[in-house]
Amino acid sequence: MSRPPSCTAGNPVTTTPPYGEDMYTAGDLVGTARGRRLCYELAQRSTNGDEVSGAMFYEARLVHEERRDLSHGTVAYLAALKADRSAPGRPSAPALRDVLAGVDPGMTVRASDLLAALSDTVASAMYWQPLHAEDAVLAHPSVRAALLQIADVVLGEPRAGWWSTPLDRDTQMHTQFEPAAVADPPRGTAAERLHRWRDAIVDQERTAARYRARHPSTPMGGTWWVTPALAGLDMTTRALAGAGSASLWLTEDDMSWKSADLVPCTVDPAARVLEIDGPDAWASLVATYPLDVTASRAPDWFGAVDARDGDWLIPDWSAVATDYDGVHVSVLGWLMTSGQVIPLGSGTTTTLAGWDPDATWWLADRLRHADTGRRWVREDQSWLPADPAR
Repeated sequence: MSRPPSCTAGNPVTTTPPYGEDMYTAGDLVGTARGRRLCYELAQRSTNGDEVSGAMFYEARLVHEERRDLSHGTVAYLAALKADRSAPGRPSAPALRDVLAGVDPGMTVRASDLLAALSDTVASAMYWQPLHAEDAVLAHPSVRAALLQIADVVLGEPRAGWWSTPLDRDTQMHTQFEPAAVADPPRGTAAERLHRWRDAIVDQERTAARYRARHPSTPMGGTWWVTPALAGLDMTTRALAGAGSASLWLTEDDMSWKSADLVPCTVDPAARVLEIDGPDAWASLVATYPLDVTASRAPDWFGAVDARDGDWLIPDWSAVATDYDGVHVSVLGWLMTSGQVIPLGSGTTTTLAGWDPDATWWLADRLRHADTGRRWVREDQSWLPADPAR
């Protein structure tokens, strides 16, 4: 089986220089939905953040009104719009692009702001519904141009340097949210679990296709992730000094958990890890190990990612596991790839959905969990250690 051209399966870590921010420009970053959202979240934390938020509030509610969408807080938007119209002579909010132009490109961004802005960006990633009104506003060419100066700050920020680095083998953490009673361990080896996962995906496709044939106007959706979730595999992220782990802050579809156990993991030095640092690497992976998920994924992705006909593919993780023990997506790789339409040729498409920034999914039994961990709890919007290491 051929391998992605940028990778070498025989090496423990599979990267090809240059790796990281040097691969991308500010224009590249604002060319993606997640990159734009990150720049906007940082702008909200600048000295004129209130003006930025106010301008977005005004323009986003107009998008909602055009859509005639009464969900996702639109009722409040329309109420505010009605109030504006009842006040003769009240000036409209300044255009977002003009407010963003006033953001100091040399602003000093605190490390806590970087993590908070990235966390809010991750929380906004939803692949089962149409594009957020805010993201529709951010996609406007004039707004994208205004975000360029912030993107330059991001790509040059030393404290965000880890966003572009490959797997940190020495600091991997397993984050178990809402610790509960110990469940039965997954049956069989990782390879056996992945084969069962593939069988389940194929069966799901058949079921979705039959449903689609019987109900062409109401296709069955609900499965939107590309990961081998539910296969009983390990997923880890790096430890963050003073902040626990990346997973605490950077989990898509966060269920508002109130506590988590963080357990350090030792990675087998011989583990073969494939690095995903952007859309090209993801496209290469999917093209090399394709699995058709059109019937089950298209109903959700059609509106959330892009309105596009044709077949949708994800990696066949059972096949990937023959060459790699794990797959790591860097933070910058996530920003450049998540929710993007990635053509593969011949009418096929892929995207990255449901994969957390800096997460490594382990396709083989290459981890050893420590016997002790540490409990963290959520207070308001922050995660804090609950007790000393146990």
